[in-house]
Amino acid sequence: MTDRSLLPLKSSAGASLASVKNFILLKLSRFDNSSSAWEMRLATLRKPRTVISLFLASSAFYCFVIGRDRYTSVSEFVIQQAIPPQGASAAVLAGGSAAPQVLSGLVDGQYLQVYLASAEVKNRIYADPKVLEKEYKPSFPDVFSGLPSGSSPPSQLSFFRNQLQVSPQPLSGSVILRTVGFNAKQALTLNKSLISQSRRFVNEVNQAINADQNLFAQKEVELAEEQIKKATQELEIFQEKFGQLSVISEQEAVSSFIASLESRLVELKVEEASLRRQYQDPNAPEVSYVADQARELEKQISKERRKAVDDGSRDLNSLAIQESGLNADVLFASEALRAARLAADNSRRESQRQQKFVVMLSAPQLSVAPDQNWRWQAFLGSVGIIVVVWGVGGFILAAMKKA
Repeated sequence: MTDRSLLPLKSSAGASLASVKNFILLKLSRFDNSSSAWEMRLATLRKPRTVISLFLASSAFYCFVIGRDRYTSVSEFVIQQAIPPQGASAAVLAGGSAAPQVLSGLVDGQYLQVYLASAEVKNRIYADPKVLEKEYKPSFPDVFSGLPSGSSPPSQLSFFRNQLQVSPQPLSGSVILRTVGFNAKQALTLNKSLISQSRRFVNEVNQAINADQNLFAQKEVELAEEQIKKATQELEIFQEKFGQLSVISEQEAVSSFIASLESRLVELKVEEASLRRQYQDPNAPEVSYVADQARELEKQISKERRKAVDDGSRDLNSLAIQESGLNADVLFASEALRAARLAADNSRRESQRQQKFVVMLSAPQLSVAPDQNWRWQAFLGSVGIIVVVWGVGGFILAAMKKA
């Protein structure tokens, strides 16, 4: 038999269990509803438009809110020859084109563009890598810009190149140099340092050109001096061996003497022939006298000729040829030396004409306000990335659907 006193307790316990059950079911239903809401939110986040909006919002927040200020320092200069090429000044004054000078300046600017972005320049300006890291270290809240501590040399070089822009101008031949820094003094200091490196580069090129040209010209002069020294020594040895008198002069004297004898012989022959016609007797005393003189003169001429080429005496003809050759060598060496010295002088003048130097058109100035262009450029770059990704992705999806 059931105790009636226990009925209220049982009913109370049943009600409690029911309320707990209802509470649990309520919680579970709320959890299900919450899970569904989160799933809906995640599904919403996974939509392309939402992703794009978040990306652009983040980019805009970084570019226009937390991004560090950038300061720009600008300078302009031209690399010019000390003396313009011959005819260039007259052509310009006459209204002609200055294209050769502009082209030369443009080429020099392109060389300088490569040089200023080199590791050598970076190491000259920042000999200690820690100095570069200290000057451009990241700063909160913009922890993305700057050079982190302990960066590798390639990373430092890449960062250094991003802080400068060298732009040769094709129309004027000048060079525009822009430098960037996180403060105005930093940008100005870097610009001045790069201008100093530009001057040093131009001076080194000038020295290299002068050294090459002058070295070649000096070698030519030294070679010509050696040649004339050798030729003079050979002529002196010849003159010491065969006398101080000129062999050519002696030969000319002997030849002149023999020629005078031959001329006298011709006169005697003519006189003998005239006397033979006059006396009609070859044994006439007058004819015999002239004929004897002609024979004696012929003997003397033969003797003088044999004397000039006698083996026991000097062969004037051979010696004259040798002396003539030696004199020609001396003359040729003298002309070569004169030409070499003239070429060396011209080379020095040409090297001076080719001397180049940096002429400042606009000196770098301390920026008074930060440059806001980088913010818009960075943001528009983000927009460009979205456009490219959207276009490429749409093309790929369309191709996959067709497949």
